[in-house]
Amino acid sequence: MSSADLSALFLHFLSLSVFATGGVMALASDMHRYVVDEHGYITHTQFVNSIALAQAAPGPNILFVTVMGWQIGGLAGALATTLGIAMPALVFPFVVSRLGRMAQFDRLLKALQRGLGPVAIGLMASTSFLLVRQAPGVWIGAAMIAASALLLTLIRVPPLVLIVVAGVLGAFIPW
Repeated sequence: MSSADLSALFLHFLSLSVFATGGVMALASDMHRYVVDEHGYITHTQFVNSIALAQAAPGPNILFVTVMGWQIGGLAGALATTLGIAMPALVFPFVVSRLGRMAQFDRLLKALQRGLGPVAIGLMASTSFLLVRQAPGVWIGAAMIAASALLLTLIRVPPLVLIVVAGVLGAFIPW
């Protein structure tokens, strides 16, 4: 990769991190759009496999960003994606905690808190559909996602229960 491509990759992941209110997995759909659909750095299968590998390994979910960056550009790619996604998470809490102590920023911070909830939900939904869109039986996966979201909205069922139920259903439904 050229240094211009690495810089663009870093800046894209840096800009994505600003919207990581649902965690880094919520940003996977836009990462996919950028690295697979727009630039063709890796294939859809490589993208999904980087998520699977990072989920199987112990540690935080952010590891898939490093694996994906490594596949794109080796060590330089891994550093560009990881630093891009992690830097705002290191800086923003410090800045927000300082601003939160000032009365003139109270309304702004409360508005941000209310506004970022729907953004996080939308990002997580798009990532969920991205991960099942090319799977056999995509409509079964989409129905499980929709049913889980509906149940979480209407009743306070623990997410772990939904994961177990979806796993059991997935074991018995022919895909």
